[in-house]
Amino acid sequence: MSAERSFDYIIVGSGPAGSVLAYRLCRDQNARVLMLEAGGDATEFVRTKSLDLPSLFSLWGPETDWGFVTEPMPGMNGMQMPIIQGKLVGGGSSNNGRIYIRGHQRDYDYWNYLGNEGWGWKDVLPYFKKSEDYVGEPSEYHGVGGPMPVMPLPAPSPVSQALVEAAKEVLGCHGPVDLNGADKENVAGFTQSTTTRNMERASTAVAYIDPIRDQPNFSLETRAFATRVLIEGNRAVGVEYLQNGQTHQARADKEVIVAAGAFGSPKLLMLSGIGPADHLQSLGISVVSDLPGVGQNLQDHLLARMAWIAAEPQPDPICISEANIFTYTRPGLEAASPDIQFLFSPFIFPNPYYSGPGFTMVPGIEQPTSVGWVKLRSSNPLDMPVIQANFLSTQYDVDVLVWGIKRGRDLIASKPFDGLRGPELLPGPDVKTDQDIVNYIRTTAITEWHPSCTCKMGRDNLSVVDPQLRVYGVDGLRVIDSSIMPKIVNANLQATIIMIGEKGADLVMQSA
Repeated sequence: MSAERSFDYIIVGSGPAGSVLAYRLCRDQNARVLMLEAGGDATEFVRTKSLDLPSLFSLWGPETDWGFVTEPMPGMNGMQMPIIQGKLVGGGSSNNGRIYIRGHQRDYDYWNYLGNEGWGWKDVLPYFKKSEDYVGEPSEYHGVGGPMPVMPLPAPSPVSQALVEAAKEVLGCHGPVDLNGADKENVAGFTQSTTTRNMERASTAVAYIDPIRDQPNFSLETRAFATRVLIEGNRAVGVEYLQNGQTHQARADKEVIVAAGAFGSPKLLMLSGIGPADHLQSLGISVVSDLPGVGQNLQDHLLARMAWIAAEPQPDPICISEANIFTYTRPGLEAASPDIQFLFSPFIFPNPYYSGPGFTMVPGIEQPTSVGWVKLRSSNPLDMPVIQANFLSTQYDVDVLVWGIKRGRDLIASKPFDGLRGPELLPGPDVKTDQDIVNYIRTTAITEWHPSCTCKMGRDNLSVVDPQLRVYGVDGLRVIDSSIMPKIVNANLQATIIMIGEKGADLVMQSA
């Protein structure tokens, strides 16, 4: 085992939240920071100027993706589903579709309602703005001068423009609206994306890590696989990790911060003796803090696949979904945030058998009621965790996607798509009845790769961290990433995770 090195903070994981934390702690506090990233430094692969699909697909291979796969899911006829998660500097921000949408303010107010002081919409909006370098004027809803470039869609494709008009005609939506502005319900608009002024990918590796790479108080170790948090008494004092076949230990004089994502964070906590006591004891792991909620409450967005041939080729987009609709599947939800999102792309994705011009629309469950869990497979850190997503385990979730496919067909059949639409590829003309649609959904639905909520913030018996993101029962240890959400927000998660990193950094520095 190598000799120990000492730092003020050790951050496990360089994804969107971890990158923000490193930047703020190094720049704003001048602390000594060690960042451990299990993957490589793949910056050279991610600076593509348009969303070139072959290049994007190449970032989902074994070098840059963890390879997580769910257990067989009863609600999906026993299907096991891959869930892509970035394994490289910048995490998911380095291999995602560049979408930047914050979600509805009522979702954050619900976090606040659950007893999490300081996490309501009025509390988190300043952190969204703090992170942004928005292409446009600063306003009540947008920040300028932050590390992360955010760009409105510069030139929506003809089919994406048709989608917004169809939403107004068929669903009575407002649009096009600023999806990160004041109006967020029953709306259609064009996606904002994490794209630089010269049209390159703005991952958090580019926006937050590159500016501090050469600072003497920042150390980035890649291909460094954390195996456990070192705990003495009831205090986290460091991290053990594998690198180049050797075991290393590093000490943290102030705090250890776990930012390894919805699967990696609960796994590392459980390997360290923090989690459900009965599960840990069954694997021979000594219990440090009996927290039954570690790994529970897993939530994700699930999508139904719809695709059409286009009458003519469409321009390449800068993000994976150019247009979005947020609306409701049933009346009487005026005090709730929208429960369905339609994401729209001017190409066929996924592309099982057709390579010509086309467009894709995927309705997604934005307020899922199907909840899963994450457990250890063994006490061996190198074993993959056991992931049960439980997709489509409730009738409500099924009903949302059935409604989405029906309304999706109505949207594409409307007048704005005249002259643009070709034949329907997915679900296809043979899928007609409600039961046909249900069968299709249960065998073909895909995750949006938004796992979250497995180390939830709160004050009940299943909460893992408090509103300051401190792990219950262990001093000097926080979790700061997507796993701390008590409830998933109703949009793509990148913007929210960056915000969590910004607010989390403030919480750490306030207690230093």
